[in-house]
Amino acid sequence: MKFALWLSALLAAVIPTVHAASAAELQQIVSVMPACGLLCLEKNIAASPCGLTDTECSCSNSTLNAQIELCVVTTCKVKEQLTTKNATQTLCGAPVRDRTKSVSVSGIVGGIFALIAYVLRMVARHPKFGGTLGWDDAMMTVVVVLVAPLTCLSVVLANLGLGKDIWTIPFDNITHILYIYYFDEDLYLSALPLLKVSILLFYLRIFPEKGFRRVVFVVIGLCVGYAIAFVLVSIFQCRPIKYAWLQWDDEHEGTCNNINAQGWSSAALNVILDLIVIILPMPQLWQLQLNKRKKFLLLLMFSVGFFVTIVSILRLQVLIQFGSTHNLTWDYTPVGYWSTIEIHVGIICACMPAIRALLMQWMPKVMGQTTKDKSYGQSSSGFSSKFGGSSNNAMPKGSQLSNRTKGEDDGDFIPLVDVESQAGTSVHGGPSLPPTRAGPHATQPREFQ
Repeated sequence: MKFALWLSALLAAVIPTVHAASAAELQQIVSVMPACGLLCLEKNIAASPCGLTDTECSCSNSTLNAQIELCVVTTCKVKEQLTTKNATQTLCGAPVRDRTKSVSVSGIVGGIFALIAYVLRMVARHPKFGGTLGWDDAMMTVVVVLVAPLTCLSVVLANLGLGKDIWTIPFDNITHILYIYYFDEDLYLSALPLLKVSILLFYLRIFPEKGFRRVVFVVIGLCVGYAIAFVLVSIFQCRPIKYAWLQWDDEHEGTCNNINAQGWSSAALNVILDLIVIILPMPQLWQLQLNKRKKFLLLLMFSVGFFVTIVSILRLQVLIQFGSTHNLTWDYTPVGYWSTIEIHVGIICACMPAIRALLMQWMPKVMGQTTKDKSYGQSSSGFSSKFGGSSNNAMPKGSQLSNRTKGEDDGDFIPLVDVESQAGTSVHGGPSLPPTRAGPHATQPREFQ
């Protein structure tokens, strides 16, 4: 205590060299500094070319600061280390870093756009616009329900201090941030693979080729397996479970899995599944009997998912870069906002075909269509009398993807509708045209259930 009083008096005497605090503030800062931190300051400053009163020298000497930090880490407890770090940073007038807005804004803005995309998708499925609900829409609804709390909690995390240096945050807030992060992780690991399942179920509605459908079901199984495996691993990552948000202060007993390896493996496998889901329909789309321009536009719309993969890779890079960080609330900020951006952009991409079909109804001239077409999402059978079946008017080479009978250069409209499940039923509500021949290996359309 004598050393603390002496140090505060000396610092107050040279207050012109300290720009961050007044004499009273300096005394308060030094008075709350733990004894182990004060001893590290005394020991290392005395052995350096800087004097105790030469604050400018002490703050700018990187070697001295590294020695003090090493001393504090080896002699002080975690909370004492953070208190000492906060005090020395304040004494040196270090700027207070704050990027909490990036956490809250990315969550809210992304969430709003994702919700708009989902609502437009459901509007497009309304019978008034020629659509019906399908299993893919049901799964997307589940995803939105899971993502809603993930989006709202981004604001709570920002208010608690995610986006600031950990030594500037109250200890209770650190625990609360990790507590919320624990549940956020479970929501993220549930929503992301189910989003892929929704996209795959959409593939089943529009592609009737049996071999392709078998592959889709296999990939659905992989996504479901991913969700079950990593959610369970995440829930039981520590023993006891609460140690996941209490371990940071080294004052509680427990054990945890290798959290870094767990995060890296889940992120890497997620990228692989992203690529599989995106590439899977490309051969089917390429076989469509469309001109090159329409084929390119259709492939481009399905390829927008590559942006989600890029976001996933960026998130993986952040996880690897900051795997051993001790400044969790600052360094893991990018993980937080990249995770929310990834899931929100994924929802938007999955809803794009429905949004395009809806815009065709509302703004046919703007979308380059001369006649309104109510074909997206239409089906002849359903789930609970509402959830989608399939329909068929024309086909790609070797399969029976529904298409209109207009010339391939007639406008910019690219048909994308369900395969038909019953003979004699048209997606447009009238008698169906005779099926076009697609060769001896063409598969018969069947009902999607």
